[in-house]
Amino acid sequence: MFKQKVLSVAILAALSSTAFAEDDVLEEVVVNAPAEPKAAINLNKTNSTATRLGLTAKETPASVEVVDSKTIRQRGDISIKEAVTRTTGITDISTPGNGQSFSSRGFTGNNSVAQAEDGVRLVTGAGTLTYPSDTWGYEQIEVLRGPASVIFGDGSAGGVVNSVRKKASRETSLEALFGLGTRGAYRTGVGGSGAIGNVGAFRIDASALGGNGYIDRGDYKSKKIMSSFLFTPTENLRVGFTLDHAEDSPTAIYGSPLVNGKISRSLRKSNFNVDNNKMDFIDTRARAKVEWDITPSLKFKNETYWFKSDREWRNAENYALNTTTNRVTRTSFLAIEHDQTQYGNRMELASIDTVFGHQNRIAAGWEISHTDFLHSSNAGNTASDNVPVSNFSPGLFLSTTAILKNYDADLKQQAFFVEDAFNATDTLKLVVGLRKDLIDTYRKDYRGGPNVNQDFSPLTWRAGTVFDLTQNTTLYGQMSRGTDPIANLLGLNLANAQFDLTKSRQEEIGIKHLLPDAKGQMTLALYHIAKDDIITRDPITPSISIQGGKQSSRGIEFATTLFPVENWRTDFNIAILDARFDELKEGNAGISRAGNTPSNVPERVANAWLYYQQPKWEAGVGARYVGKRYADSANAITMDSYTVYDASAAWNINRQITLRANLRNLTDKFYAALAYGSTQQIIGAPRQLELTAEFKY
Repeated sequence: MFKQKVLSVAILAALSSTAFAEDDVLEEVVVNAPAEPKAAINLNKTNSTATRLGLTAKETPASVEVVDSKTIRQRGDISIKEAVTRTTGITDISTPGNGQSFSSRGFTGNNSVAQAEDGVRLVTGAGTLTYPSDTWGYEQIEVLRGPASVIFGDGSAGGVVNSVRKKASRETSLEALFGLGTRGAYRTGVGGSGAIGNVGAFRIDASALGGNGYIDRGDYKSKKIMSSFLFTPTENLRVGFTLDHAEDSPTAIYGSPLVNGKISRSLRKSNFNVDNNKMDFIDTRARAKVEWDITPSLKFKNETYWFKSDREWRNAENYALNTTTNRVTRTSFLAIEHDQTQYGNRMELASIDTVFGHQNRIAAGWEISHTDFLHSSNAGNTASDNVPVSNFSPGLFLSTTAILKNYDADLKQQAFFVEDAFNATDTLKLVVGLRKDLIDTYRKDYRGGPNVNQDFSPLTWRAGTVFDLTQNTTLYGQMSRGTDPIANLLGLNLANAQFDLTKSRQEEIGIKHLLPDAKGQMTLALYHIAKDDIITRDPITPSISIQGGKQSSRGIEFATTLFPVENWRTDFNIAILDARFDELKEGNAGISRAGNTPSNVPERVANAWLYYQQPKWEAGVGARYVGKRYADSANAITMDSYTVYDASAAWNINRQITLRANLRNLTDKFYAALAYGSTQQIIGAPRQLELTAEFKY
């Protein structure tokens, strides 16, 4: 923490001296009007997630949403998870073992909802993705719902979340944030940009946060530094570099044991994990990017990257309450280590030209990546104990086995892609995309199992149309095909390697509309997604697993940002869906789950925010609703729906300084956020207050 503070102070000092070299005295600036409000949907903003063609959200035949950094600050969202789950239909299903994970359009987890940073996909290791985790240093978060395989490859049938970082700039700027909150919470962030010589620019962002957590012994801490450098030796050539390092130790919260099948308010703060628990994630990333404008209409891009992730867990993870003895049995004393390295390169050519007298945009390229993943654990540990339900000593981690290597996985991927947008008329645009992947997986087993090698070569595509009904109203439709692995491609074992990738298909239609006089924006989408070849049981010999199951979802999504009268703004979105297993048999008895809802999928999700903004101050109140969910495919374990209210207020002292208060879970709602196994559920965070001071120069 000390090093992080020193770094923050150094950056502040360097940037401040640059910013104020010309003026010895700062002249007070009076704010006469509020900043122009931004829409939460951002239909006119160019996005890099749904397409590589430089199209805006309004021009793209897909459901894409952009959340900018100003909106994130107004809502008080600290983590990427918090910001993303304010968008339409996305819910957080993160557990301590998978870092961060989402549910979208009826499909769940890191094998179905992908994550990326600045357009580079992060490979999932053992179901786990841990970076990026907090919002500091990011300009916006882009969310594409529905199959994203054409852009990001396999494992994205439900969509993709792309965190877009702030760019290096020659314009001198400085921003900082300092915050304190309930339960010992603290947060600090500093960032800024400036010139390097005559052709260079930089951007550095650093942050640290921590606190005591909302459960006993729930301490957490996190720190990171992000650096970007941009050099423009000629008008047509840009060379950029980024180097980041993050260390994250979140609260190791595995949930509360159920009492007669329900969560108990009396156990809200109880932590049944061991006293010497551990959950540490270390991520280091480096990238180099070259952009060359060969001609005004032909552009070349090449990006090379290297990622390194080290993760470690040591926890007692499963808790079951015996109501007769009033003691909690603890099992699954797991110690796990991940050592993951990913490196690759993406090359792309893009042009804007005229074909048959009409504008045509095309992008084509090739990408290659290599991922090494070493998985180690204390597999075979049979240790267990039990403790009283209250006033207990948490004890220390128990293990009857040492931490040894399980397997070493090697994943090689290549992809060839092409995307085209053709303006057939002044009001009709045709958008198509095609991607061919070549995937080679290899697993070396250290526990006596066989080594496994498997290849996949999926072909995915998307075709859509965008029709401008009026200047402000656009109709669109699309069909797309994607693929998901049945398990992590990193480390497929003998049983999983025999299966092919699952296949997903989506049909979607929708409307995007800008209200006159900048009074707001709105989108409406209807979709149907089906995933074939999920794992089920052989109808003749149920003890054998086969591909042949089917899962589908259909739904409607509506989102709007309105500025009804001066100083007022409202954001609202809602998703209603019907998600189910069309064909699925489970267990050695081959019990049918057809018609059941997949686990962790709410079929009703809504968000709302109401803001009042004056030149000197602003205030807002928001609500997040998550419908009933199930914790298992049998739909035997239910988590009730819940609504959580949040509030915020800010005082703009001047253009440079803002004081802000954010109150989360305003009514101190008691609810189950998600299930962890069949005997325990993770309880949502209680009421929390944070006070921050924001500086911008």
